[in-house]
Amino acid sequence: MQWQDARTENREPRMNRPIVYIYGMPIGQIDDSVYGGLYGNATRSVGLAFNLAKLGHQVFLEVNEDFDQSIRPDLLPAGLEFIRPQDRDQFLNKADCLLISCTNLESFHKFFDREPYLEHRCRVIASCFDLGQKVFARRLKKSTKCITFNNEIQKQMWDQRRTGIQAFEVPYGVNERSYVDDAIQDVADPSAIWIGEIRRRDVLQRIVRFAEVNVSCKVTVVTRKIFDSSLDAHERGSVGNPYADFTGRDPVEKFNEIVVELCGIGVPSNLRFLGPVEGQNHVIQGQHTIGLDFSRFPAQTHDNTKVLDYLRSGLCVICDRGTPSYRFVKDAGHGVIVSPEFTDDEIRTAFEDCVSLSSATNRRAVASYVRSKYGWDVIALKFSEILCNATASKRWNWWNTIASLGRKRRSP
Repeated sequence: MQWQDARTENREPRMNRPIVYIYGMPIGQIDDSVYGGLYGNATRSVGLAFNLAKLGHQVFLEVNEDFDQSIRPDLLPAGLEFIRPQDRDQFLNKADCLLISCTNLESFHKFFDREPYLEHRCRVIASCFDLGQKVFARRLKKSTKCITFNNEIQKQMWDQRRTGIQAFEVPYGVNERSYVDDAIQDVADPSAIWIGEIRRRDVLQRIVRFAEVNVSCKVTVVTRKIFDSSLDAHERGSVGNPYADFTGRDPVEKFNEIVVELCGIGVPSNLRFLGPVEGQNHVIQGQHTIGLDFSRFPAQTHDNTKVLDYLRSGLCVICDRGTPSYRFVKDAGHGVIVSPEFTDDEIRTAFEDCVSLSSATNRRAVASYVRSKYGWDVIALKFSEILCNATASKRWNWWNTIASLGRKRRSP
């Protein structure tokens, strides 16, 4: 497959773009790497803030009260300001549009104590997915111009709610910075990595089984917590009381105990656990050749953003059948699909296929292609158009917006 640069749009900043207030996940720090100190969906808020500012928007990004601005001033784009919560109302009044960035409306409030219905005369919501959670339609419709989702399935699910709020498909983005490409190393021996929160016991079981079957592969696990989201809140192992929390509660050695408890075997000799590696994911991924998905929920319709992150580092992805994120693997031509209940032969063959695709040349080409198509600078262009249309007049020219976004999706 030939990978070509998908960035074809003109990126020269234009004047008179709307002033944007971005409200999302808690942001406690931004360092010189921009994305290094961030967790979860905060990455989108920061990626959009920096790149919308570069496009000519005045951007107010809400951060924590104790925010640590350790980034060098010369790395900040003109027009970007960090706003503490106590100053929110003052700067919201100056903004032409409020952009709320969340995973989904319910969990945004339930798990992170954020306000999904923050008032403003022009509100745009950037959401990852909609699982049919309860929404307060009257409050939502009051000033919400549109909502975005990461894939077409989620958009269609929202449309079926008939809220009257227009939805667009805009994929999640990836780190557009060149240091991600620079971190990709020549790797002599095949190696695989799994990164993310382990949210069900079968996820851990699949990782361990992969290592057992493919003994010639060095397997690395990077995770903050191990829990089972299907358990009730009061039970041990639930989200609120995880089996292990490596962000401060438990030492990394606890991982071995949890593997024995949940998998019934000891940790395979070719598997190592690093705990959380805050701000260094791109470095660790650049030292491996294969990215393991193994995260699909039954009947899952939302994306696993880790799949795009893996591809951004040039990793050949072993992806779960049924996850919508497989479209990224297929588009890049750099991975294998397997059943979530894979057999030993299936996962052994998948590993061998990935080894054949994982030359340093291929990995760097894939990383560059994914950056050019899904970098936050590219995604910011889509949001800039949405924001400009939202604030241009009281009546949106939706069909032009839909057609334009459709054209960009079909760009080579």
